[in-house]
Amino acid sequence: MKKRYEGGFKEVKKVAVVETRDGEELHFTKVEVDGKIRGDIRYFTAREGAQMMPGRRGILIPENPKTFQENVEKLIKSLSEK
Repeated sequence: MKKRYEGGFKEVKKVAVVETRDGEELHFTKVEVDGKIRGDIRYFTAREGAQMMPGRRGILIPENPKTFQENVEKLIKSLSEK
């Protein structure tokens, strides 16, 4: 069953969940927005008895993610630099 987030996002497929800290996660999800398939990275926190709830804002990956990917790779590379 597809979940619906704020703004009309429909979850198509949960790709990955990365635990960041106790009670906090990043969810990498394939979503449908206005009839188009996109990627979504969203911060989730434990609320209401440890139920994970999505944050209001996320990062919507564009249809052509090459520029996004290149810049994420630059960020990752800079993390290993002194």
